[in-house]
Amino acid sequence: MTEKNVQTLERSLDVLEVLAQAEGALGVTEIGNRVSLHKSTVHRILQTLAHRGYVARERDGDRYYLGIKIVELGIRFFDDLQIRKVAEPYLSDLANMVDEVVHLVLFDQGEIVYLDKIEGSQIIGMRSRVGRRAPMHCTAAGKAILSTLSEDEVRQILKVKGMPRLTHNTKTDVRELLEEFPEIRRTKVARDNEENDLGITCLGTPVFDYSGRAIGGVSVSGPSIRMEEKGLDRISAELRRAGEEISTQLGYRVQAHFDD
Repeated sequence: MTEKNVQTLERSLDVLEVLAQAEGALGVTEIGNRVSLHKSTVHRILQTLAHRGYVARERDGDRYYLGIKIVELGIRFFDDLQIRKVAEPYLSDLANMVDEVVHLVLFDQGEIVYLDKIEGSQIIGMRSRVGRRAPMHCTAAGKAILSTLSEDEVRQILKVKGMPRLTHNTKTDVRELLEEFPEIRRTKVARDNEENDLGITCLGTPVFDYSGRAIGGVSVSGPSIRMEEKGLDRISAELRRAGEEISTQLGYRVQAHFDD
């Protein structure tokens, strides 16, 4: 592959990543601004991607979004992930017991990626969706995973990723976040107190693989008032049990990690 072909491939991937992160369809100029490319170059890339089914254009305009080919690849990838297959029955049981939103996330490159999402009987508006990335410092599952790492590892992740403020409750001081970890390690449950979405409380617990490494997490999210009414301790107990059962199925010896 020539250097020019490599450059074209990299630019195409940049365009796909921008569309994947967008809330909706984007126009050529907006995509060009985000990837720092002239709109004529972006247009050529989009034409090729559209021809192969990786992007699609709105019928009544010149805005683009991810195509069915990306969805097909994503579904195949997620179906091949052992953690998602193993977790499915436990997530369903948990969702039935708490009747709130249940997430399964994967720890990847200093962020969490939503692998699965089960809605409760009452739909609520949240940032999360399957395939989307989210920061770790303001999500319950993210904090639960961070609590299993060394302080140096945590500081390095937050140095690279930053601690953006998403609500007035978001912690943006690493020292303040680190103060939560002893309690998270003790209870095996982290809490996001409207730090990612206003009005939403989330509880999260880590999921470990056979090596004892936290590879992901499970969380329960719901309107803060309703979560309080249902009982955070009760929800935490059910959540913790689900996380431990999934970890056990992945070959992890549950008791070993949190023992001092």
